[in-house]
Amino acid sequence: MEQLLALAPNRTALQNEMLRAHHQGGLALQTFSVWNLFFAVGADQQTFAQRWEQTGGKALKNDERVLLRGKMQMRAALLEVHRIHGDGWVEAVDLFSPQPEPMRVQDRNLAGMAARFSTLLTWIFPLPHYWHISGLATPIEDMAGLTVPEVVREIVRHLGGPITEAEMRRWLAGHMVQFNDALTATLQLRQQQALTGMDAKAGQAVYELRAPFAQCRERLDALPDVEPDELSEAEMAEGFAEAREWFDPEPALKQMTGPGGRLELGRVLLGQSHWRLETFGEQKLARQRSQFEQQLGGLVRFSSQRVDDLGARRAAQGPDVDQALVPPRLLEQPQQLIMASSRVPMPAPGLSRAEAEQAILRAVDQAFLDDPVPVLDHQTPRQAAQNPALRPKLIGLMKSRVRSHDERNLQTGGTADINWMLRELGLTEIIFDPPPWRPPPPASSFLPARTGEEAEAEVDDDDDFPEDFYPIERVPVDPNRPPAPPLPAEPLTVQEASERLQRSLAIFENSGEAEAELQASGATMLDAAEQVLPDSLTEADFGQAVVFAMHTWFALVPVGCRAPVISFDAFEAAFYSNFKQLEACIASNTPDRIELFLGGGPQPNLSLVLLAGFLETTTKAPKDLRPSLAVQPLILALMKTIVEILDAALRRK
Repeated sequence: MEQLLALAPNRTALQNEMLRAHHQGGLALQTFSVWNLFFAVGADQQTFAQRWEQTGGKALKNDERVLLRGKMQMRAALLEVHRIHGDGWVEAVDLFSPQPEPMRVQDRNLAGMAARFSTLLTWIFPLPHYWHISGLATPIEDMAGLTVPEVVREIVRHLGGPITEAEMRRWLAGHMVQFNDALTATLQLRQQQALTGMDAKAGQAVYELRAPFAQCRERLDALPDVEPDELSEAEMAEGFAEAREWFDPEPALKQMTGPGGRLELGRVLLGQSHWRLETFGEQKLARQRSQFEQQLGGLVRFSSQRVDDLGARRAAQGPDVDQALVPPRLLEQPQQLIMASSRVPMPAPGLSRAEAEQAILRAVDQAFLDDPVPVLDHQTPRQAAQNPALRPKLIGLMKSRVRSHDERNLQTGGTADINWMLRELGLTEIIFDPPPWRPPPPASSFLPARTGEEAEAEVDDDDDFPEDFYPIERVPVDPNRPPAPPLPAEPLTVQEASERLQRSLAIFENSGEAEAELQASGATMLDAAEQVLPDSLTEADFGQAVVFAMHTWFALVPVGCRAPVISFDAFEAAFYSNFKQLEACIASNTPDRIELFLGGGPQPNLSLVLLAGFLETTTKAPKDLRPSLAVQPLILALMKTIVEILDAALRRK
């Protein structure tokens, strides 16, 4: 890079271009560097690297010359991973090639996070015994009924690039940023389509009792699909005395339940004077109301109904998208999302939670083989395997299932394999050995699984640029860190909770040190918090929320430990549930209800100690350190969510 600048006809202009790429991020900087070193040709029709090699590559040692010659053969490639080996390399094929052949790709980071059939757009170059990835890789998945190579060509065509192999490889080598921007915009629009199209309406219907409570309850309990359920603290605070869970007698998605499982239609909250039906989905609410009114008849009278379109709200909160970047063809066949809850039986005695979950997943996979699938023209996978016209679609579908399975194993530490499904379907051409067990990488480094929300996955290329030039921060989790110790079987006492919180307040001199420890531990809590907190928060408000979140975290996870793995979906669901309940408590204008809400849950004493510290900050801290009124409910919901998620992770029996 120093030679490139030194020999540039206009050093200042090239340096300014480099700085702009630097500010745009790692992908832009990598694209700038690769293009200017190995692809851009001058008046002599030679690249900089070719000219430099001809001069003897001043100051280069022999090994460095070998590396340079390898990089001079760099090309854009679409890698599909087939095998992952424990010693830092993967076997892959380049899907851009007319006849893809297996190739050995040496890359420790990729081998540590890839799954079978992960598909990555990147730069590669040959070395004497293997291929190597240069810089960053962009994961891509099939969409809109197109394979991954077809998706790539559709985006390139839309951006004005060539689609024949050699010309497209060269175009991509210098236009990775534009391609990535178009891919990101496409995924965002498809996600908004899915959210808008899903029936994610939170419905409530209120009925007044016109007969004694006991008589109404007896009539409801006569339904075979209604069973007692537990009330939450917030529901008890609203005055409800009992709850019932209502199962769907005719579920449309039987394969989602697992062995012996049942899909939920909704819930019924029983009060002395009024009852409330609750469910997700406008159609489900209509069915629940119809069955409820048919069963209760004149014993109840409809009072009111409320439906909140959570899917449309989430879609509206999404980022602004430059639709000009999106190929119209890739917006066809939008993904259809369905919200459903199910209950499965308790595991058999002696069966661990992990073993029980694995049994459920195995049963779901087994049911999948015999259920009609829309993308397979409503044929079952077994039927599609015997149909030459449907077999390519089935292979694409099963590749995605294998990839998701491997990614789940990587995140959870599981080792179960899914090749048995491929053998039953006779798909021997895509049977590859399962990956070896690998320690879960930080959540931020996972290759995207199904959502495609993360546009880039960093892979290692330690020898491309000097450390002070190539600004990519890597903070690997120390594998020797001990796991966070489990919490006691019983909730913490007030004294234990107070001592833990005091330690978490005294450990760090500033929030920067706390954030550094979180990152080093592999914790993804701040990423999850950033996702659920609204974008409208000021920087100061967000900073306050982060401070309280970190105090809560370190009250349960000691410094120096490896962070427990948390599910973003569970975090998000818990946060929105807590915030909704807190809004209801605040609307009641009754402080006792807020205290009752926060004091509920698995760690009531810790929650109340946190509340006391929060109230002290909001009333006694200097004005510039007090959280604003806008962020206070969000902070309380965030703290309660972190307590619940960590308790579930650290106190499981």
